[in-house]
Amino acid sequence: MPIRRLAVLAVAAGTLLPAAVRAQSAGGGVPAYEPPPPVQAPARSGEVMQKAAKSGGAAFGERADVVSGFASAYAANGKPKLALYWNRQLSEALNEWYSDTRIVNRTDSSSTMSGELNLDKTGTTQNTTEIQRRVQDRRRGTVSESFEWEFQDGFLAPFLEAGAVVLDRAAIMRFTGADMQNSAENLVEVRALQGKADYLLEILVSPNWQSTTGYELRTRILEVKTGRIVAMVNSRNLKEWNPEKPVTATDRGFVEADEDDETFGPQGEDKFRATATGFERKRKPPKLAKISQNLAYNTMSGLMRQWK
Repeated sequence: MPIRRLAVLAVAAGTLLPAAVRAQSAGGGVPAYEPPPPVQAPARSGEVMQKAAKSGGAAFGERADVVSGFASAYAANGKPKLALYWNRQLSEALNEWYSDTRIVNRTDSSSTMSGELNLDKTGTTQNTTEIQRRVQDRRRGTVSESFEWEFQDGFLAPFLEAGAVVLDRAAIMRFTGADMQNSAENLVEVRALQGKADYLLEILVSPNWQSTTGYELRTRILEVKTGRIVAMVNSRNLKEWNPEKPVTATDRGFVEADEDDETFGPQGEDKFRATATGFERKRKPPKLAKISQNLAYNTMSGLMRQWK
């Protein structure tokens, strides 16, 4: 008898429960059950998580707004002529020869005169000879011709597009030296700058192992008439060369980049390549022409700040 009574009660409960649920739903009671959303799988250990969705290579795209603004400012300031010094500095040396060695020849002599006058004569003769060396060429380091061609192509393109007058150092020196009797290089160089250029534009390349490119760049612009520094751009300090450091997901949580990490440099676009273990992300710096073009844009911005 107890077993039969339990069975009857179970059947009655199964019959009444759906009706009770429907009644609560109709009367605004407890809402119907909804399953929770699926839980996302945690990031794999060592996976790199980017804080920003922007790609580093996008910062090295074309900047038509900068070229347009520079063209207007350049014309408003009388279209000054720019002398291009590629990987070369203006030297402070006045002469192209110097000497750090001297050879001194010294001869001692004595003689005696007799007669009415009895004189003893002594003397010393000294000759000095200097060994002179030519001042070293101010070109910095050695880069390949292909590097130089690609760099100059990327750097000069925005300036030429804006209508800037850019002078070649070798050309203005040869043209100036043809009318001078004194062919000393330093003198001809100064006369060429004073007679043909308004600004001196120096572009320097320096090796740096902390950079993703293996080098860093610097642009300096001098006013020829006064020697005033008009603009200075160092690639190390550019925001394009200092992207936000990625965060790495590990089994112990997210790990921020090392604060003592002093590496810098441009970051390229993300590219994925198929390997034996799956797809791997590869990121290379932008092409050299893009990097030099970006340096030109920042140089233009530096000049425009002075021309306001």
